[in-house]
Amino acid sequence: MRKESTEEKLLRIHKAAEKLVSQRSLINISMYDVAKEASIATSTIYHHYHDMEALVYKLLENVFQDFERVLKTAVVPEKVNHWKDINRMIEEGFVSYYLENPLAQKILLGQHIYDSVRHADADNDLILAVKVEQIYREYFVLPQLPEDVNIFAIALQVADKVYSMNYCESGSIPKEMAREAVILTESYLGVYLPNVLPKVNRINLPQDAKLSQPLN
Repeated sequence: MRKESTEEKLLRIHKAAEKLVSQRSLINISMYDVAKEASIATSTIYHHYHDMEALVYKLLENVFQDFERVLKTAVVPEKVNHWKDINRMIEEGFVSYYLENPLAQKILLGQHIYDSVRHADADNDLILAVKVEQIYREYFVLPQLPEDVNIFAIALQVADKVYSMNYCESGSIPKEMAREAVILTESYLGVYLPNVLPKVNRINLPQDAKLSQPLN
C-alpha cells in the first residue's frame, strides 16, 4: 500500500475540520473530533497544529483568497453609474459568498475566542481595502482621502459587524439587514466621497488596471 504523503494528510485534516466547522460551533470542536472525522491519529494533527486555533487560522487562508476573487467579479462595469453602485455590488458579493460558505460564516461571523483569527481578519480588511480603493479609482476621480485611516477598510468592517450581529442572532444574514449594511456603508463613505464624482475614461485604461473585470 502506498504511503500517504504529508500533503495528502493535511488535505484530509483540512477537509475534516471544514466539515465540522460547517456543522458545529467552533467552541464545540476539539482536535480529537477532527482526528476522528479525518480517520487519522490525533498525534498526527498535533504534529502540524498545536491547537484548534492554529488549525482554524490555516483554514482562513482559502477564505481570504476567495474574498479577493469576490472583489474581482462583484463589480459589473456596465452597471456602474455612481460610486454607490460599486459599494452595493461589493457588499452583495460578500453576502452571497457568506451565504454559500458555512465555513466563512462560522469563522468570521460566529462567536469564538480565537484572537488570532480576529486580528487576521482585521489585517485582511486592510489588504482588501487597498484593492477596493483601486476599483473605485478605476471608475471615478476620488477626492483627497484621510491618510491616517483607510475609509474603505472601515466600511468593510462596518458591514461585517452588521452581518455578524444578525448571524449570531439568527444563523443567517437576512435580506433586510444586508440592505441596512449597504445603507450604513454608503452613509459613512459619503462623508468623504461627494455625491457626484468625475468619471474616469476607462477606454484608455491599461488592461491590468481593470481590476473589477470578471476572471476568465
